[in-house]
Amino acid sequence: MDKMKKIKLTFFLFLIIAIGNACSDSANGPDLDENGIGVGRSAITVTGSVNDEHAGAARYVNSNIEFTILLGGQDNDNFDVDITRIDLDGGVSVPSPGTYTIGNLDSEDFRADYVNRRLGGSFFGDHHYISDVAGATGVLVIESVSNNVITGSFEFTASRGADTNLNPIDPLTVTGEFRAVLDD
Repeated sequence: MDKMKKIKLTFFLFLIIAIGNACSDSANGPDLDENGIGVGRSAITVTGSVNDEHAGAARYVNSNIEFTILLGGQDNDNFDVDITRIDLDGGVSVPSPGTYTIGNLDSEDFRADYVNRRLGGSFFGDHHYISDVAGATGVLVIESVSNNVITGSFEFTASRGADTNLNPIDPLTVTGEFRAVLDD
């Protein structure tokens, strides 16, 4: 009888460990939509010339010349936030966990765009705000990179451009967090 109890106890412990490992592995992998395709999540707050809150998809793309975190942009999302690093000579890869600057690509690690489609904006039209002009600043914090998932947060200032005195037009601040999955 003692041998049978040991076998049951061993089986029970093995079962608990297996379930625990399965749960911890799924927490690091991407969420799946109804078609089994990996999707991420983002939450964005905008203050300044526009005040809004957004929640939507999150994914990232990586080629040898560009790495971009793409937030929103899905059918139901009413916003786009793109945080991009470009090197036309190649050599761009997924960044390691750490803190990076956002602003103008000539002097900062990344540049960022924000589009509010709820207000009728398009990527190259009205309500398209960019970090490239008028001394915009910001920070991107990559918290983790694993299993084709990147998590992090950011804050950047952006505007619709600059006037002749280089003052920002309609400046705003965009903050958020994301859990982005690799977009194959």
